[in-house]
Amino acid sequence: MNIIDLTKPVPGDFTTYTVNIFLKSKQYHAYVHNFHISSMDGTYIDFPGHIREFDDGFDTSNYPAEKLFMVDASLLRLNRQGRDREIHVNELETCDVKIDTPAVIVDSGWNALEKKNNNEIYFFGKDAIQWFVSKKIHLFVSDVYENHKEPRGIFVEFFKNRILTVCNPANLEMINKSKVKICVFPLKIPGATQVPCRVLAIL
Repeated sequence: MNIIDLTKPVPGDFTTYTVNIFLKSKQYHAYVHNFHISSMDGTYIDFPGHIREFDDGFDTSNYPAEKLFMVDASLLRLNRQGRDREIHVNELETCDVKIDTPAVIVDSGWNALEKKNNNEIYFFGKDAIQWFVSKKIHLFVSDVYENHKEPRGIFVEFFKNRILTVCNPANLEMINKSKVKICVFPLKIPGATQVPCRVLAIL
């Protein structure tokens, strides 16, 4: 079994103090950390309730664990050379990968670029968004989404259709198969609909 960690680290913004532990006249010192993080730090997951209008009652504490563990996923690896920023459905179809899984991973190649200009980051067009929705998936992992001045509404359309999104993944280029299994481990925080998570791809 080959496991690829798709998780970007959360910035180490925390304070540490020690707690004394006494055992048989010997003293030990245990570290305790107080973390100060954003729900968008590192690699993170969005539930539909991240947008209030699409809150379906699920959050990080009550979403079915089996829908995040060993989920079959199809990988679409794009070749963006010479293309515009906007990703359309015809480009997705050239990957020649049948989407017959409840999860999709898109590697646009953005993370692998040595030089990045966020004003040039790729994004999905409306036709691509509807194409994904039509595949009846419930989990979407991608290195790009919608970071430009005229949003196409990917999060609205996905959350409306109860599709969870994993953002800012790492190491997508290490996946060498079109079909893998995905495990997503969010922190279990009642009421939280966006939270950092650990993401693994199992080949």
